[in-house]
Amino acid sequence: MRRRKRLNTRGKIAVSILLTIMIVLLSGLAGHDEKKAINEGDFNIENSLDVLSFSSEPVAAFADSTLSQSIIEKESEEREAAREKEVARQNKIDQEEHAIYLTFDDGPTNVSDQLLDLLDEYEMKATFFMVGPRIEEYPEVVNRMHEEGFGLALHSMTHDAGKLYSSPSAPSEEMIENQKVLEDVTGVRSDLIRLPYGSIPYLTEDMRYILDQNDFIVWDWNVDSLDWELRDERYVQHTIEKIEKKEQEGKTPVVLLHDKPETIKYLPDLLSYIKKEGYKTKVLTSDLPPLTFSCDGRCYPASGVAAGGEVD
Repeated sequence: MRRRKRLNTRGKIAVSILLTIMIVLLSGLAGHDEKKAINEGDFNIENSLDVLSFSSEPVAAFADSTLSQSIIEKESEEREAAREKEVARQNKIDQEEHAIYLTFDDGPTNVSDQLLDLLDEYEMKATFFMVGPRIEEYPEVVNRMHEEGFGLALHSMTHDAGKLYSSPSAPSEEMIENQKVLEDVTGVRSDLIRLPYGSIPYLTEDMRYILDQNDFIVWDWNVDSLDWELRDERYVQHTIEKIEKKEQEGKTPVVLLHDKPETIKYLPDLLSYIKKEGYKTKVLTSDLPPLTFSCDGRCYPASGVAAGGEVD
């Protein structure tokens, strides 16, 4: 977490230095014009104010400039290198503990209490990535999650690809609002987020940069249960196969599930397997390096995505 702060600070310092240089240059030009006016004998206060008037246009232009983009790219590269190093370190710890991370998206719902009952029965923990309006609709169950030690995280306000990825700042704006909703209900201020449909392909580098500047931590997954597609007992066997594959690769499973009736109906079979294999279920925290999909040239603007449209 400390490393993230240093990277943010370097970025902010770099931008501050560039803006300072621009202001100094503008001031120098203004001074030159004033001296010229004095030499010509027509200097007055009104002329001076006209010369020194400052426009925000250069600053706005800088935000879209090649130099600004290069700063974002450099910080992204540094951040990714640091993250990968920390992920490897944490993975070693998790492997020694035989850990697994269960995560549930899209809640809370009217069956969340049943889900919590099941997890309690099997003595397991999980992290919930929750949608703002649903937190407001089911505050009691969200407070129960908090009281029982489950992880609380953010999953946007709209869950709408057409809106969520509509501008560079849109993901941050939704997560900031989502964060406030959760804090108002539980007193917990979470910086853990998961983008609906994952961070590939519509979460562009500039969106990631702004999220990072707002200290949000993006989490994806390495085991997709496909409960959202299969919707029956087949998702359990599929998930078990993917978990075993990750173990063979020496990677700690981070499992994507959903807070919905079809998932809960067959969840005991999956939890029985996890218990039998001796896994330790852990919750995601701000101190953990996030498992995040890298762009690697796969990210692009979501132009043409209809409001309410789903992304696989």
